[in-house]
Amino acid sequence: MRGIISSAVVAIALIFLTGCAGPGGVGRFRTVVVDAGHGGIDKGARGVDGSLEKKYALDTAKRVERGLKRNGYRVVMTRKGDYFVPLPTRAAISNRQRGAVFVSIHYNWARNSSASGTETYYYNARSYPLAANIQRELSRVSGNRGVKRARFHVLRNNARPAALVECGFLSSSYEARKIRSGGYRQRLADAIVRGIVRSSR
Repeated sequence: MRGIISSAVVAIALIFLTGCAGPGGVGRFRTVVVDAGHGGIDKGARGVDGSLEKKYALDTAKRVERGLKRNGYRVVMTRKGDYFVPLPTRAAISNRQRGAVFVSIHYNWARNSSASGTETYYYNARSYPLAANIQRELSRVSGNRGVKRARFHVLRNNARPAALVECGFLSSSYEARKIRSGGYRQRLADAIVRGIVRSSR
């Protein structure tokens, strides 16, 4: 019941904040904090083919970084290599930036091997437009699991508009095969970039 009430409150707040049915934007920003999930001793999910989430998350984050820079944005990476960065440090890096948004990149895993598609998470109302714009673009590349509210540390402890993106399921043999392709990861990265750019308008 508490979750239902909370969701309702957020939905009402969004109506007042956006003033329309569409997600709109989050206001002017020229800096994007790109957070490659996991890293180092934190391997993240392990795919059915033995692939590691931390590797794909970093690769995709770097592709997003390049795309954003081509669009004139300043990019701050929470990690640039295969090393561990604690969650509080990731949030702190974001909180130090002014005129910024935060996007954390991950790949998913589920016990149900048929689970597939992308989904994007947010925590508060001001972060919803960022998550919704990213997910709208990702849905053109892969299955759409929607925009969802969650209390992930890097979202709820973030002073900036923040979204966490799950780019697909490594637990699905079909989806893991696609994710192995650099071309497919580039399509995901391009979609994330388009969603971020749309959010700054």
